[in-house]
Amino acid sequence: MSATFTKLSSSQRISLRMENVAQYETVIGDEGEIITRERRYAVYLRGVIGRAASRNRMPLTVRNISAHGLKGECAYPPRAHDLVEIDLPGVGTITGHVRWGDGCAIGIAFDGPVDPTLAFTRNRPGVRRSGLLSAH
Repeated sequence: MSATFTKLSSSQRISLRMENVAQYETVIGDEGEIITRERRYAVYLRGVIGRAASRNRMPLTVRNISAHGLKGECAYPPRAHDLVEIDLPGVGTITGHVRWGDGCAIGIAFDGPVDPTLAFTRNRPGVRRSGLLSAH
């Protein structure tokens, strides 16, 4: 028996990775109810955000990210329902709408799904990790 292997393009690998990643998690809500929601990754990412029609950009700190949205912080957050563009290392430019705001914190729903694991250095094509190990 012989096996045949086909070389995949990077976009094909990304779509395969998206299909293989567990997209949902179960958590317990404030009232003790069980909630199934999209998997969120707790992160600390530095990116850039701006309204889609504007050239003005400002720093954005991303606190968690999923395939369809993120929670972030910025000094002057856009208003709810504003169309925004976000540039994240490893992920690229993403468009979305601001869903909510609370002071400097904002929630953004992406216009289309992204692979949130691309934000992690270990999953970026062509990025080498240092040989240092974590002390944890």
